[in-house]
Amino acid sequence: MCGRYLAMTGQGRLFHVFDLDGVEAEPLAPNPNVAPTEPVPAVAEHDGRRVLVTFRWGLIPSWAGDRRIAGRLINARAETVADKPAFRQAFRRRRCLLPADGWYEWERRPDGTRRPWRVAAPDGGVLAFAGLWEVGRDPAAPDAPPLRTCTVLTTAAADPLAWLHDRMPVALPRDTWDEWLDRDQREAAPLRHLLGAAPAGPVGWTPAPAAVGDPRVKDLDLLEVGPAEQRPGGAG
Repeated sequence: MCGRYLAMTGQGRLFHVFDLDGVEAEPLAPNPNVAPTEPVPAVAEHDGRRVLVTFRWGLIPSWAGDRRIAGRLINARAETVADKPAFRQAFRRRRCLLPADGWYEWERRPDGTRRPWRVAAPDGGVLAFAGLWEVGRDPAAPDAPPLRTCTVLTTAAADPLAWLHDRMPVALPRDTWDEWLDRDQREAAPLRHLLGAAPAGPVGWTPAPAAVGDPRVKDLDLLEVGPAEQRPGGAG
């Protein structure tokens, strides 16, 4: 599961990190608490060019009759994405990378409370979440501009993170980006291989403020954390 993440890196740096050919994205403020249905930066291929664009997080399939489905399609399981009706066409034709500076997950404690943690690359680098995108009309406003929406692929959590949650976003390494974004690549098997061969991913985690649970909170104070604490069974 990935229900909140961080998108803090500016367009200038993203241009170089992802070796972009252009920027077609709307300017977005750094967001330390990206929530479903919000606009997010994404990297996609258009007309053979790698460009930065803006999508809304939460996929709305072209056949959907209600845009509220987006809240249920913020994630797609890598193991079944090629076969699920909501995702299979996008998996073959419309893949993207979602730049992220980490994500949040909630630990379920023995006393029933939930504790938020921020997970990120130990070196502070930008992650490239594997994503899918769709474009279509808002069922409630057919005359409005097209909606461009996306979802984050998830996989089984790497061993170091299994104590926190059983799922984690798929973070693709740089040497897979070309093939993942290539819209001429429509065979499921090679794409499944890319997802299955993704590395264990980032394993650094720090306590996060409880306020991150409120999607309306966008204060940069969310990036401030207390002293490092030990997680169950070992050091964080």
